[in-house]
Amino acid sequence: MQPAFWRPRRRRRGRKFSFMIANRWVVLAALFLARSALGFHFQSVASVSPLLVEDLGIAFTEVGTLIGFFSLLGVVTALPAGFLGQRFGERRGCIVGLALMSLGGFVMWLGNDFAVIGLGRIVAGTGGVIITVLMVKIVGDLFEGREVVTAMAILMNSWPVGIALGLYTQGAMAEAWGSQAVFLTAGIGSFAGMLLVAILYRPAAKPVARPVQRLAITRSEATKVSLAGVVWVLYNAGYLMVLSFGPAMLVVRGLDVAAAGLLIANATFVYMFAIPLGGWLSEKLARPNLVMVGCFAVSALVIGIIPVVDAPLLLFILAAIFIGIPTGNVMALTVETVSAEHRNTGTGLYHTWNHAGLFVGPALAGWIVDQTGDPASAMFFGGAAVVLAIFFLGALRGVQWREAHVG
Repeated sequence: MQPAFWRPRRRRRGRKFSFMIANRWVVLAALFLARSALGFHFQSVASVSPLLVEDLGIAFTEVGTLIGFFSLLGVVTALPAGFLGQRFGERRGCIVGLALMSLGGFVMWLGNDFAVIGLGRIVAGTGGVIITVLMVKIVGDLFEGREVVTAMAILMNSWPVGIALGLYTQGAMAEAWGSQAVFLTAGIGSFAGMLLVAILYRPAAKPVARPVQRLAITRSEATKVSLAGVVWVLYNAGYLMVLSFGPAMLVVRGLDVAAAGLLIANATFVYMFAIPLGGWLSEKLARPNLVMVGCFAVSALVIGIIPVVDAPLLLFILAAIFIGIPTGNVMALTVETVSAEHRNTGTGLYHTWNHAGLFVGPALAGWIVDQTGDPASAMFFGGAAVVLAIFFLGALRGVQWREAHVG
């Protein structure tokens, strides 16, 4: 009999795979790809909006409403989503959210009128709200105390990556096979993301069902985080108008759907790099108010003059840069406006404002487009919204100043 130290070590089956699913960077990659499907899904209606107007016989008010439907139920699901994930487990919650996104895409694929496509859009968007809240929690747990800022920046960039992918591909796909093919692809992509998360993410400990925590926040914190949420909504409305109505504006000017998507996709590609660049710049300057107000003002001006320029590619790129740079500063407002023990509720309230804006903004912009008869008018609306963000940021700083000097 051989001594123990001479015996060859038996290779355990599945050991390599177990290590892979335990690696937090592999899990982050899976979450990144799955959340990219969310951006692709969100962009699917805007990319094919000229075809929807023609094929379904709807107006731009209905197009804007379809875009907004993606966030409709987020108004009521963003707040409790984190607590439901705590009770049933973040992994299970993400799988359910991605399954709803996939189901919504398949419903849109089968639909041939506004009502059915709208229903699919609502179902998909509800799933998107769930994964948005829970994936942030998963990444925070995986990277707590070590590279958490880098990990969060990577996760946040998955949204514009999905949008850019949609802009690059959805227009050509719709012209070749129809808009239904775009919706089918969005459903398949979400299903693939669900499989990735189910296979590659294993929580460190088995989740234990716990009672849902009480939603707790002070009146002052609710006021401040609500103002922060409105700032986020208004500041993002500028580029949201570019993504939602830019393709239709370019089609009216003579481009085909595919070329319009490609042009805006180039600007969105720049946006992905502007976000981390802005974080670095803000840390160097240590002047968050200056960064936010300066970028808000420049982006409002740039978006507002897009309709009067014949070749707007440079303006799209500038808008993407100056919207992307202050992203970290605006997101950080949630941290400074709510205490740690109330942060779950505060974050949920912040996302509630976000989804309310994502629903109302496109619908209102669509109505304005119908009244003016020109999709370019949505850019004026977006620029004005970014200007309003400056005033709401001032209101938030005013509340904080009074609390510091009076309270």
